[in-house]
Amino acid sequence: MKIKALLAVFVLVSSFVAGAGNPPYPHGSVDELFPTPPQPVEHSYRIDDRTIHYWQIAGGPARILFLHGTPGDWQAWARYLADPELQKRATLIAVDRPGFGASDPGRVAPLMADQARLLAPLLEGVGAPTVVVGHSLGGPIAAELAMRYPQQVRAAVLVAPSIDPNTEQPRWYNRAMTFWLVRAIAPAAFAWSNDEIMPLVAELQKQTPRWAGLKMPVTVVQGEQDELVDPRTADYAEQVLPKPNGKVVRVADQGHFVLWKRPELVVHEIVDVLNRTEASKP
Repeated sequence: MKIKALLAVFVLVSSFVAGAGNPPYPHGSVDELFPTPPQPVEHSYRIDDRTIHYWQIAGGPARILFLHGTPGDWQAWARYLADPELQKRATLIAVDRPGFGASDPGRVAPLMADQARLLAPLLEGVGAPTVVVGHSLGGPIAAELAMRYPQQVRAAVLVAPSIDPNTEQPRWYNRAMTFWLVRAIAPAAFAWSNDEIMPLVAELQKQTPRWAGLKMPVTVVQGEQDELVDPRTADYAEQVLPKPNGKVVRVADQGHFVLWKRPELVVHEIVDVLNRTEASKP
């Protein structure tokens, strides 16, 4: 790449990451995010010479695991951990995925199989089998958990999920960030995120034939104004989710941040899969 072209990309990526640098959800200490009880408690475990950190609120008889997108951390789910209805229904767990937050920052696990293996211990415990809820890149990781550990996953809710290999090609800024100079000036978390995004299409293609084997309820929530995950993902989901347990919810006026703009809608869908699986839970 010529120097002028590289500098142009440098400026463009700088503008992009500057605009995306502030997360669309509140960040702060546990006391700031949860000023009144109950508050989540931090836990960790060791696996494959890694440390995985997660935050948990003990609640009702079920179990729900929340998986953030990329980049991100467990605080993306603070609103959900504080939700009284969800607390009444389940033990709530939000994890820092490998390479993000407090879970060995920068040491990402780009392959879905590795993500699933590293996070599988969170499927076990009080309230299992577990409902897995994933946003954005957390969506296909939640699906991978369901595909690999069907006995431990009760249901899945995928919000604006990056699951369609036909529409998840790396964008110009992803390709630009493979150059050392661009990577050097980008926030570290965006560089780590790029390491997950670049191999994503091949990983999603591996999942395509395995959707048909899912027996548990799977709900996909997709905003029709989403600029990061193509709204046609809803069409893909309708094609691959097995009947009759697959459900697709299209939200006409929402984009990628439907998770935080319409939390009541997402909570409703989580409660729905809990209700749908109540009778079949061991």
